[in-house]
Amino acid sequence: FTKKICYYIFKEVDKMKEIDIDNLPRRKTYEWFRKFDYSTYGVSVKIEVTNLVKHCKENKESFFIDMLYIMVNALNSVKELRMRLYNGKPVIYDDINPAITVMTNNEVFENVRFKNYHNFKEFYKVARKLIDEAKNEEKLNDNNYNPDKIIDEYYVTCLPWIDFTNVTHPYPSDIDNQTIPRICFGKYTLNNDKYEMMLNISVSHIFVDGLHLSKVFDKVNELLDNVEDILK
Repeated sequence: FTKKICYYIFKEVDKMKEIDIDNLPRRKTYEWFRKFDYSTYGVSVKIEVTNLVKHCKENKESFFIDMLYIMVNALNSVKELRMRLYNGKPVIYDDINPAITVMTNNEVFENVRFKNYHNFKEFYKVARKLIDEAKNEEKLNDNNYNPDKIIDEYYVTCLPWIDFTNVTHPYPSDIDNQTIPRICFGKYTLNNDKYEMMLNISVSHIFVDGLHLSKVFDKVNELLDNVEDILK
């Protein structure tokens, strides 16, 4: 890692392949929502994070990083969440990387992105290093990053100060960028001896229906039920 650069730039090769729309079961739905200026929508669900809170406290780990690892794994497990428009063409990736916001010591927010690691310890090590570097920045980096050309990401943020019921995300008019899912989770709170937290996932209806989102939420809950096996 270089000292001041808190991101990686990935080449759009090998991991990406074009989708055969003619044989796509959702072709009609895909073509319908392609016509929309903004095809995005979001769903917020309350999830239980008791096991994760306990794990983080016992192991002195970052709740955000551990939850990030769980989120990326859950999202990647559903193929529709790995679909994107790239230069207007429908594509699917084998794997998608995290892109997160980090608050610096000056209370402004830096974008941090890194390659997805399937080994938790490696994932945690890289995320911890880059987050700590970003926190200590005195001014935001001008890193010549071109977000219009990198779409193999999930945009993940956190509002640890707020127990929200719903959240909306800003979207550009660029239709390719709109197909990148946005994820936000809030402050966890103790209710009847259980820690609960709101989780929002916002997507483009071009590729993702409510059924696909439900599969992601189900996977998140499955991973949260087995944190000791997942986070090792």
